Amino acid sequence: MKKTIIYIDGFNLYYRLKNTSYKWLNLQKLSQSYLDLKQNQIVKIKYFTALVKGQMEDPSNISRQHRYLHALQTLSNLETIFGQFKKRQVKGVLCDSEDRKKLNKDIVKIKKWEEKKSDVNIATHLVADAYQNKYDCAVLISNDADLTPPLLHIKHKLKKLVIVISPYKEINAELKKSSHFYKAISTKVLEQCQFPEQMQDTKGEFFCPPKWKQP
Repeated sequence: MKKTIIYIDGFNLYYRLKNTSYKWLNLQKLSQSYLDLKQNQIVKIKYFTALVKGQMEDPSNISRQHRYLHALQTLSNLETIFGQFKKRQVKGVLCDSEDRKKLNKDIVKIKKWEEKKSDVNIATHLVADAYQNKYDCAVLISNDADLTPPLLHIKHKLKKLVIVISPYKEINAELKKSSHFYKAISTKVLEQCQFPEQMQDTKGEFFCPPKWKQP
């Protein structure tokens, strides 16, 4: 039986789910859906994300994210690794001609939030875990081509089995080349892998955020 670790790019997955009613997603069930459990022992699920900030577009995102992280804590073999959001100022060209007329300028400065460190964290864990022989098979749930270099190293230099599970129907071509097998997550699987709307742990009952029940 192959030792298998699942690496989940949290925000890449979230943006696929953002406009659906499938955000209350059980990541253990999702991982199991794409593996032969007679041949793979899932020794760890690593979930990479960042805590959203109150100053961002929708402050209520904070409570919903905390509720979801609470649900994930009920999964005994899941570890959450945090990056961070940082705000920076960038320049951009206005596309709308009416806006250009109103402001009497073509280029404006805007402030935007960017998730930092998650890609580096995923790459670091993929390679470090491989060198420490913590897995025979690495499963990456992401469609981010920036992760192809560590996957290629693991596949060709370290001779580990690499599987890519893409949140998106159109799987990045570079990720296909850097893996032995690849698959896109189907809507049917997302529907089947939801947490119960009402959950309970040692702290008491909690519920799926009502806003997440609708697209």
